[in-house]
Amino acid sequence: GPRICTRLAVCWRCKREGQRPLAKDTSSDNPFCAVCYGRPRHCLSEFINAAYGVPVNASHLLQGPDYDGNITTLTDLHNPHNLTCWMTHTGPDTGDWVLTLPLGRRFEITYISLQFCHQGEPSDPISISVLKSMDYGRTWRPMQHYSSNCFENFRLPSQTIAKTRHQETEPLCSDPRPLQRQRGGMVLAFSTLDGRPSSPDFDYSPTLQDWVTATDIRVVFHQVSKDIKVAPLALSDLQVGGRCKCNGHASKCRRDDAGHAVCICEHHTAGPDCDVCEDFYFDRPWHRATPTHPNPCVACECNGHSNKCRFSMEVFQQSGRRSGGVCQKCRHHTAGRHCQYCQNGYTRDHSKPLNHRKACQPCQCHPLGAVGRWCNQTSGQCLCRDGVTGLRCNRCAPGYKQGRSPLRPCIRKFTASEECVSYCQPSQVKVRMNLETYCLKDYVLKVQVKGMERSGPWWQFSISVQTVFRIGSTSRVRRGPQSLWVPDRDLGCGCPALHVGRTFLLIGAEEGERGWGPEESRLVADRSTLALQWREHWSPKLRGFRGETRMKLSPESKET
Repeated sequence: GPRICTRLAVCWRCKREGQRPLAKDTSSDNPFCAVCYGRPRHCLSEFINAAYGVPVNASHLLQGPDYDGNITTLTDLHNPHNLTCWMTHTGPDTGDWVLTLPLGRRFEITYISLQFCHQGEPSDPISISVLKSMDYGRTWRPMQHYSSNCFENFRLPSQTIAKTRHQETEPLCSDPRPLQRQRGGMVLAFSTLDGRPSSPDFDYSPTLQDWVTATDIRVVFHQVSKDIKVAPLALSDLQVGGRCKCNGHASKCRRDDAGHAVCICEHHTAGPDCDVCEDFYFDRPWHRATPTHPNPCVACECNGHSNKCRFSMEVFQQSGRRSGGVCQKCRHHTAGRHCQYCQNGYTRDHSKPLNHRKACQPCQCHPLGAVGRWCNQTSGQCLCRDGVTGLRCNRCAPGYKQGRSPLRPCIRKFTASEECVSYCQPSQVKVRMNLETYCLKDYVLKVQVKGMERSGPWWQFSISVQTVFRIGSTSRVRRGPQSLWVPDRDLGCGCPALHVGRTFLLIGAEEGERGWGPEESRLVADRSTLALQWREHWSPKLRGFRGETRMKLSPESKET
């Protein structure tokens, strides 16, 4: 296994990198999990004998119903001066002996050793298989075969080194002799990484990491031949050396109240193997720690407004593989992936930091001036109605004044020219003169403007009526000099547009907006009156209209 340095070595390593260890390393007592200047390090859990104190189940084809297969002598405290041997029964052997050791959790196995009680090299043929299970005994996979004749017993060549990377996760077969001699007996030891080309890069090889992982170990002593009488099997010790599978995120593996070994996870990891990130530390995907990259789980950035998040691979890819946490159930009226925005109806209070619980305040939009209660989450600007302005839509924009309708709280202010256009609109329309239009008017006159003078809110024009094309039945207008009265506002807006010295065709109605006045005997022209500069070619057409009108009103035409 890797060499474990002392605390002094770790301090020297930190110093070499221009850092310093924390005054008190709270993460671990293991220097491989030390923290230098706040930075996590790769953790390495204690190396233990995972078989210690675990009963071994021994099974055989001929064992009777009263046979107790749980053996404790193989995994108790081994004392070479006082061996406790387990031996198989005597008699004709007609099958394999199987020893099964449940480890209770996932371990990364470094070696498996068997110590025999006899002192000398065995002379009988050997045929042994070492298997592992990764699913608590449901399925089994061979790791190593030992045989005096590998090809005959296992159809494998005899070799101790895998020739290819593909073969390094396949079982090999070899003759174990000569066995290792230790105090108390001969030892058969299987190293899981010996002969594997990628073993120097174990921390970066998921294939080898999977290869050494096991929840159960099984050793099978195969019957070599029914014709050969062999000595009874006698074993004194079974050891399984390894570390709890904590994926580099725990330096301690302790047994809980139920007696199961549990990783004391660090780097904000969780799970029985420290193989997931703990809650709220989902900003990056979980990875196994390596000596160069401890890969701690990183907390989601929710600005203090949430304690729940999830990991999104899509977001992680879009961020350039830097951050993939998505906050959930944001509080304090916040929203967004990092709870960095305000909810609809709320805006950012820049006088408070983003992580303040009152960083978002309600939009204070005017109930009439704003459209809804939505506002810009950054500036607080409400969505104003037409003609309304202000951060809260609480005042009329320049050029607008307060109206009376709740749907249009501000209405436009017109300039003098704009007001005149609106005021004179009826008199600005294009007139198409025909008999029907002619008959609808109360008077149609050809007049010449002689002069004008102001009289209070009125303008008095001196005119000469040259032709009377049509007048009402009660009208007193005759040819010759007359006075024409025009309101000051109407004349100021140019409706009617009268000029001294010019001749006009006046078309109006006695029942206009003002009628006759200021006295009943006076002729009034206002914005409803058309004043068209005279054109001589109109005369025949207007005389024709006058003639047709007289014919329709004569007694002869009525009789016919």
